[in-house]
Amino acid sequence: METEEIKEKFEAELKWGSYYFLYSIILSLAFSLFQLFILNQSRDNIYVLIFFNLLLLIYVSRKCIHEKRHIKNVTFISKLIIILKIFSINYLFISLIGLNNGDFLLPKREFEIQETEKSLNETESNLLNDLINFVKKTQQLKTQNNL
Repeated sequence: METEEIKEKFEAELKWGSYYFLYSIILSLAFSLFQLFILNQSRDNIYVLIFFNLLLLIYVSRKCIHEKRHIKNVTFISKLIIILKIFSINYLFISLIGLNNGDFLLPKREFEIQETEKSLNETESNLLNDLINFVKKTQQLKTQNNL
């Protein structure tokens, strides 16, 4: 397949999957604030959040299926596949948030710069570090002898 065909094939799922991710984050934040101020952090009310999240998934899936219906015929199996794609896109976005204990992905160039800085700061035994340590020790000995 060409890239344009792939882009058109998954455009609706990606759009509605990202909407589902954004709406679920907003829903979670709103529910957390509601739970913090009104419900005094009761653990029994988390099922309400799961219920609203499932309703949100159903709503977003119906919108995506309706949009795909204008492009081609949608069967029952393809509806299930669309719902799974939307859920997996949401899961992908959520997993990117939690990657490396909250550290975000770095572009390749910034990663190389950080690795270079780490290797320069490490004090491994090499000729330059040995020379610097020798000069420091000779300076200390000279200052001690002068006292």
